[in-house]
Amino acid sequence: MSTGERLLSMRADEAGDGSRPAGPGPGRDASVRQRLRSVPAPAWALLGIVALALVLHGFRVLGNAWIGGDLLYHSALASAILRGEFPPGGPYEGLPAYYPPGFHLLLAATMAVTGAGAGPADQLLHFLWAPVLPLATFWLTRWITGRDWVAVTAAALTLFAGGYDFQASRLWVNSLFLSGHDFYPLYPRDVVFALLPLGVLAFLRATASPALGGRWLAWALAAGVVLGICGLVQVQLLLPLPAALATFGVVVAWRRRGRRAVAVATLAVCGLVGAAIVVPWLLPTLEWIRRNGGVALDSAEMLEPARFGPWSYPREFGLLLPLAVLGAGVALLLLRRADGPRPDAPSPGRWRPAIPEGPLVLVAWFTVPFLLAVLYRPDWPLEDALRPQRLWLLAGQPAAILAAIGLVAGAEQLARGSWRRPKLVAPMVVLVALVASIPATAFTAALLASTWARPTYAHLDLESDRTPAFAELLGRDGPRSTVLTYEDWSSLVWYETGLWVVGTYPPGYAKLAYDPGVFTGRSQAERRADLVAAFAADAAGLAAVADAYGAGRIVLARRGERWGLLDVPAGALLAAAPEAIAGPIEHEEGNGYDALRLMPGSRVRLLARAPAGEALELVVRARPADAAGLVPPRFRLLAGATAGGAPPERALADLEVPAGEEWGRAIALVTLHEGEALWLEALDAVILQSARGFVAPTAPPDGWRVAASSPDAVVLATGTAAP
Repeated sequence: MSTGERLLSMRADEAGDGSRPAGPGPGRDASVRQRLRSVPAPAWALLGIVALALVLHGFRVLGNAWIGGDLLYHSALASAILRGEFPPGGPYEGLPAYYPPGFHLLLAATMAVTGAGAGPADQLLHFLWAPVLPLATFWLTRWITGRDWVAVTAAALTLFAGGYDFQASRLWVNSLFLSGHDFYPLYPRDVVFALLPLGVLAFLRATASPALGGRWLAWALAAGVVLGICGLVQVQLLLPLPAALATFGVVVAWRRRGRRAVAVATLAVCGLVGAAIVVPWLLPTLEWIRRNGGVALDSAEMLEPARFGPWSYPREFGLLLPLAVLGAGVALLLLRRADGPRPDAPSPGRWRPAIPEGPLVLVAWFTVPFLLAVLYRPDWPLEDALRPQRLWLLAGQPAAILAAIGLVAGAEQLARGSWRRPKLVAPMVVLVALVASIPATAFTAALLASTWARPTYAHLDLESDRTPAFAELLGRDGPRSTVLTYEDWSSLVWYETGLWVVGTYPPGYAKLAYDPGVFTGRSQAERRADLVAAFAADAAGLAAVADAYGAGRIVLARRGERWGLLDVPAGALLAAAPEAIAGPIEHEEGNGYDALRLMPGSRVRLLARAPAGEALELVVRARPADAAGLVPPRFRLLAGATAGGAPPERALADLEVPAGEEWGRAIALVTLHEGEALWLEALDAVILQSARGFVAPTAPPDGWRVAASSPDAVVLATGTAAP
């Protein structure tokens, strides 16, 4: 038997006469050409689909290794595992992480084996994992329908088909179908979506066993293990599976009394094994939630909620929804007539399900999340897990398989039954599949091609902002310890190294979930205030904050011989130093940063008390307040008294925010007299994100030394801290 036959166990092409090319005569070895010709056509089609997916979904593997978004969070937890902490915790010492650790174990293992960072490791995993989803979808569909070409169609629709809403809020990771999510890079949900068909298939095969025994037990255990692993990767995605599998088991037990014990035992074994895998993580998590008084898992606010009425269904779901409804009808028909539709009656139908109740799993798997999405209310518990966008996505996986069933059944009914032209079946299926797939795939590929073209995070452009590679600067080895650095750099330190930090302003995809005040004794507001106090151009104050948090290392930006001892995240001043703000302002939140919108005449104090006569190189990060950004906003630097209401003593410089980047950087070299305060006054409406000041240090703080440096950063360490 050829490799293709062993791998796929396919039947001959059901659209033809079922014959295979003649093999070699007795005693003769098959040539390579004969072996290739013996591989059935559906196997070649499936291979082509996998190859196309690798090209379309994996081309970015050859490009920039920087991956932003959710993978930054997963990189932090994988790095924490490599430092010996399991389950991995959050960015602060003592703060747990809310995410199950399955994906992070996989990513950490790949990083350990290859010696690569999280980005290249995920690129490798993406390429290796890409074939799993189409193969698993093929195997499940083929077992359910008994038809190779239906299974090939299901794999194709799963990988490429989608709706006709081409806004960025409905493409790629925001898609309602797997076709968007299967694109680069590999995220936890992609692992789960690829494994779910295998878990469902194992469950179906166990339930279809004629009696309890070794083969039944093997399939039941396999189902529990696969679904348990899915729960350890992203448990929310299992939401519709219990109802779907229970529905199937109940129907089998009701229709087939002889298999009642098998159905009940399969449900029990699968549930117990899956629970045994998930419970060791779930029980501590439930205790953390109880201790925290709940858990905050709200998604990023800029995500457009997937709430729409039936009039929007054609745009949002495209051809997949009507085809899936038709496929659900075929699945229900198989309960009554195992050979399915008979377009060329009185000849038997072409459907050969391994068990007639099998397709019912797809119907329940699709219907449960779809109805929940339709009926959704914001006051439901587990609000993040039950958001419509997630529910539509959960329904999208079985919908693609049902759509393949409905598409083939509909094409056969028209071509074979109504038109009596059976040769039109294949062209009709291919044409509809292309119409369902090409637009979504093309727009998603175009969006991804422009994503992460440069390494960026929140408001930072890592290249032009001269942000160091923290994994190289701080290392990836050794136990977790605390590092003190700026608020925006703190996030990157955690992501790239897994080390603890003093404070961070987390984006929506790296939400803390738990209150740091409950688990660490210091709230998020306290940590922001301490960072403002630490970076106030005072080396002694910097060391005091580091000592208070047990930080053994401090990371500072450098510009030549100057160190960045001043850092002012403007949004942090609202709570940390309200007296530092004068005039009308508005607070603005971004994904991983915040800022202040200043009106003309508004002032922000950047430094309360200057060191003695030192020159300060100041970098102000801001952008125009108007959306078009046509007029570069201006502001003035003033030296004055510390009190907010005192008139300024002298003007230092007038600056303009340069255009050309999302966040412009205005640079000035100013000299303050000892004890003076540094103020920024808006001359036009401007959005101020932060200011960073560089001074020439006389020496590290007492008890600290320079442990490492790069052209853009310097690392200070205590005498006992590892370099």
